[in-house]
Parts: sequence; structure tokens; C-alpha cells
Amino acid sequence: MHTEAKDEMRDKILEAALKRFTHYGASKTTMNEIADDLHCSKASLYYYFPDKKAMHLAVLERIAESYFQQMEKEAAQVKSASKALYNIIDLRKDFISKFCRLEIFQILQDNSALFLEEKKKAKQREFNIHTEIIKAGIVSGEFKVKDPAQTAELLVLATMGLRFSVPDHIREDMDMDEEMMDQVIEKQKQLLDIFIKGIKA
Repeated sequence: MHTEAKDEMRDKILEAALKRFTHYGASKTTMNEIADDLHCSKASLYYYFPDKKAMHLAVLERIAESYFQQMEKEAAQVKSASKALYNIIDLRKDFISKFCRLEIFQILQDNSALFLEEKKKAKQREFNIHTEIIKAGIVSGEFKVKDPAQTAELLVLATMGLRFSVPDHIREDMDMDEEMMDQVIEKQKQLLDIFIKGIKA
């Protein structure tokens, strides 16, 4: 099979998996159902992915790339750094709302070496995006910050921490429902209010 055709088939599989996962949930979707949607054999799926978990991770990588591109676009066209930081939270909310059935937070508990490396890269990418926004705020005179990278890292880590500490009854391996997510987003915005006041020029 030519590389182009292989890539096209892989894309079709991921699109079908994303559609199923988004509608029914990843854990409730079977490889047979995805194969049926594509009118192909289950063996065809296993040619591209060793198991459903690998397919799930590939789907998450695809949507994560889109999410990061949206954030990077926000960081590249900053008019108000404060507004850009709030917009990042709104992007996060939209992303989680759209893909809440993908069991994102459950899969984040995967501690395999490969996945830990991917999580590390994703976290660094988020640090970099926030650093660029804070730098833009320094250039415009909006923020007064000595170390933008360190400040960005602190903001991202504090914001991420709220995901685990706000809901009273959620475990690390659970996904959030809409009510829990709204609570977390509200606290993230409150934290950002305080944070921005602290770095205003």
C-alpha cells in the first residue's frame, strides 16, 4: 500500500473513532463498531493500531494538536495579554466540553514511558504559549515580570492543580461532567484575576 493511501486510511480510521468516541464514549466503543462504520474488517484496524488504547491515544493526539494550534494563534496575535490569558481558559472550556466523552482525564493517568514523554511535551508547549503571552504583556507595558517563563510555568501549574482540588468527589482517573467543569473553570478565572493583579505594571 502506498504511503499516501496508508495515511489516508489512517485518517479515516481516526475520524471514525473520534465520531464514535465523542458520541458514545471511548470505553463503550468497540473496534468492531469502528470497522463496521468504515465497512472494513477489524484486522484492517489492527494493521494501523495494535489495540483500541493506541487508537484512543492517536485520536487524543490529533485533537490536542488542534487545541494547541488555537492557543498558539491566540499567543501570536495578542492585543491585551490579560484578555489573551482569559481567552485561553475559554478555549480550554470549549475543548473539554466538545470532547468530554473521550475520557481525556482517564487516559492521562497512563504512566507508560512513551505517554509520560508526550505529557511532558504537551505541558512544555503550554508553558511556552503562556510565556509568549506574558512576554507580549511586558512589551506592551501591561505586565511587570522579571522572569516570564517562570511566571508562566507557575500560572499553568496552579491552573492545572484546580482540576484535581475543586471537585470534592472526583478521583484522578475520573472524567468531569459539565457541572464539575464549570466549577473548575470558574475557579481558574478567579485565580487568573488574582494572578493578573499581581503582575500588572
